[in-house]
Amino acid sequence: MTYSNKSERQELFQDLMMYKEIVFQICLGYTKNPWDAEDLTQDVYLKAYRKMDSLLDSRLKKEWLFRIAKNSCVDHGRKSRLRRVFPLFQEVAPLDQGTPEKHMMRDESREALKNAVSQLPAKLKDTFILREYGQLSYHEIAAVLGTKKGTVMSRLNRARQAVLHRMKEEINDQT
Repeated sequence: MTYSNKSERQELFQDLMMYKEIVFQICLGYTKNPWDAEDLTQDVYLKAYRKMDSLLDSRLKKEWLFRIAKNSCVDHGRKSRLRRVFPLFQEVAPLDQGTPEKHMMRDESREALKNAVSQLPAKLKDTFILREYGQLSYHEIAAVLGTKKGTVMSRLNRARQAVLHRMKEEINDQT
């Protein structure tokens, strides 16, 4: 469908902007870095605006946008593997009034979760991130990934079990 009318394009883009927080959470799930996630969110919306004519059914705009987000994050991940030799930013932990022990335990848990998610196979990782970070429904995940709802449920279950298992292993290795 072509959105040649400027007001149609603006209206569709405004509709897509309602999902900005979800897109950010999806990007954060892939990048684990709020700065990269913010940049990627902007890139996703730029791509969506430029590719608006490829949206054939406006009823599927949400799934279409989330697919752009997922693909942008996967592409970013491929590119960033090349740049890991020269990290530009280090993660800054938020200020908290807790004890140093609590900080250490929280940081270790967060690191264990990041490591566990990063080790998942691509299909499980995509499903896990879209659900746990993006809070997408099973139906939405199925539409984004081009699979069936039952497959999403199965992959999510396997991903959660794998993450839990890896986190337990990592915690046991530390003690």
